[in-house]
Amino acid sequence: MVTVTAVRGDITRQRVDAIVNAANNAMRGGGGVDGAIHRAGGRAILDDCIARFPDGLRTGDAGWTTAGDLPATWVIHTVGPNYAAGERDRGLLESCYRRALEVADQIGARSVSFPLISAGVYAWPLNDAIDAAVTTIAKTPTRVEEVVVVSFSEDTHRRVQPQVHRLFPPATEPGSVGRLFERAPAQMGMRGDSYLWLALRAEFAATPLPSTWFDLRPMVVQAAEGIIGAPLTHTDDPIHVPEFDPGHGMSAGNVLPSWWLDTGIPILIDRFEAARQANGPELSTQ
Repeated sequence: MVTVTAVRGDITRQRVDAIVNAANNAMRGGGGVDGAIHRAGGRAILDDCIARFPDGLRTGDAGWTTAGDLPATWVIHTVGPNYAAGERDRGLLESCYRRALEVADQIGARSVSFPLISAGVYAWPLNDAIDAAVTTIAKTPTRVEEVVVVSFSEDTHRRVQPQVHRLFPPATEPGSVGRLFERAPAQMGMRGDSYLWLALRAEFAATPLPSTWFDLRPMVVQAAEGIIGAPLTHTDDPIHVPEFDPGHGMSAGNVLPSWWLDTGIPILIDRFEAARQANGPELSTQ
């Protein structure tokens, strides 16, 4: 099964088998990610584009070239729809991710880095661009083992990461605090609480369990407050976390502090005590 992570960085520096280029129909280089990849990879990428795509590439399709001087072996070029120019069929955007993974399988790439296709100068709405990327990768059969979604800005990365955690929560180590978050509660306070739950699962994926629940509680509170940027207090006033809001309307992105203090953290403490009694320092993997 493919693992997906979100990182902030420069896609041209990703050490993966293949990086994905958000190209244009002409396939001769351009601005944004396209221009950066051509500049960093050198003339070899353009020469290969001319040879392989004499007539360019259709919107929604993908093909590969050498990566030239880049750390990767291949560049997989795909042409996203230009939302600003009226190309607003989400199926074309989804096709970019699907076809890129198909091309990766054809060339034998096992690790692939994607930018957010069409989310730059092509002006696809950011929340929907993120959703199209993550959900399409999730439902596309592939032999690729590792996908990295690369955001250049911190603001974009903070929006991508919760959506990646939603569908691709990272593995947690035995005996870690993250194991306490393996099963989500049947009912949470608000829709943003499920995102915070997954964010904390990732935060503590490799953190060893403390010796007592007295130490666990402040760990969770401090981490939660750092993620949402506000204190957890006994209040029913929700805290809106923009990064947890995928644009789905009512209560999306809202975290309820009182739920965490009165319900969420007590659940974690109960699991902590049960794990200690059953397995000592080792959490069950069942």
